[in-house]
Amino acid sequence: MTTEPSKIRIDIAAYGIPAGTYALPGLAHARSIADGTEADELRIADRFARHFTGQLPTSELTPAEFNLIRDDLHEQVAERREQALARFERAVPRRFTHAVPGDQATTWATQVTSDLHGSRSLLFTGTVGTGKTHSAWSTLRAVAETGANLRFLAITEADLFARLRPGGSASPESELESLAAVDLLFVDDLGAAKNTEWTEEITYRLVNRRYEECQPCIFTTNAPALELSAIVGDRIASRLQQMCDLIPMTGADRRKDNGQ
Repeated sequence: MTTEPSKIRIDIAAYGIPAGTYALPGLAHARSIADGTEADELRIADRFARHFTGQLPTSELTPAEFNLIRDDLHEQVAERREQALARFERAVPRRFTHAVPGDQATTWATQVTSDLHGSRSLLFTGTVGTGKTHSAWSTLRAVAETGANLRFLAITEADLFARLRPGGSASPESELESLAAVDLLFVDDLGAAKNTEWTEEITYRLVNRRYEECQPCIFTTNAPALELSAIVGDRIASRLQQMCDLIPMTGADRRKDNGQ
């Protein structure tokens, strides 16, 4: 297939797949449904090329053509889902391995994988032990389950500062850049550390970079929403309020209930 990447169009709704980049069927695939002649193989391959450049709508494909394209794309999604879940399993802490996504997590995962830069971030708030971190990891699992090829990074605020503190790594600026550039960033326990001029500046630089580039984040904090400004500073709180959907978590400390 010789179509230009900039002109390729895939009807993700018709095929029931997440947004992304896919390998497109060509002559080898056309051969499997052709009548055995080279002319028919070339004819079908040309129809594929026209279809993926918007010249041949899905409604005008033959059932055999549509089914072949759909099945091939779904095989790619299944393979990517397996790879994404493997990456998730390598990253998730043992305690949250079995965090199961609910409807809210699944809905957000679908949104963020369909429109990465158009999706809002999430801010889980609540007192200690109300399940914020568990919910955040279940949301990351939901993202992996879509099969979308999104790079995510999860870090606690304490580890963030340890990594970016002078002497904490070979290149704190490179570390900050990698955190700012990753597709999806999860920062746990935002505002837990003592707020100093240095910690506020580091947090501001990171949040502001992702705010300006419309890159989605997941945050958890023990701070009530109304007290965010006092804990993380006005500049950070203002950006969080604009970029995030607030998800309050309530209830007793589950760690105490579980005897942990």
